[in-house]
Amino acid sequence: MPSETLFRSADAADVEAYYQKPLPFSFRGYVAVKDDQVVGIGGVYYDGPARVAFSEFKDEMRSDRRALVKGTRMLMKFIDTIKGPVYAVADQNEPTAANLLRRLGWVPTGVIGPRGETLVRG
Repeated sequence: MPSETLFRSADAADVEAYYQKPLPFSFRGYVAVKDDQVVGIGGVYYDGPARVAFSEFKDEMRSDRRALVKGTRMLMKFIDTIKGPVYAVADQNEPTAANLLRRLGWVPTGVIGPRGETLVRG
């Protein structure tokens, strides 16, 4: 039987486990853990006055559709508690990212940067 992906609030040790180094900013969010390994991370960080949503996951999580849906719902529920606009970049290396963000209610801003299209919610 395949092991289950569990979700919990992220802490500094989780960030280092996922990225192999600390992030240059603080954030609030969640991690996905499977077989005691951090396989996904997502949340909201501040870039100056702007709040930016992000998520990333490793190949081990990519095939676990149930976990992806659960993690997306958790992250969107958290984002919906934030007052004011939250931005996200639809990574151009993830071909379904922009479409998924639009389906979740994110609106294109017309800005396309080096990493992809910027969308806003809230």
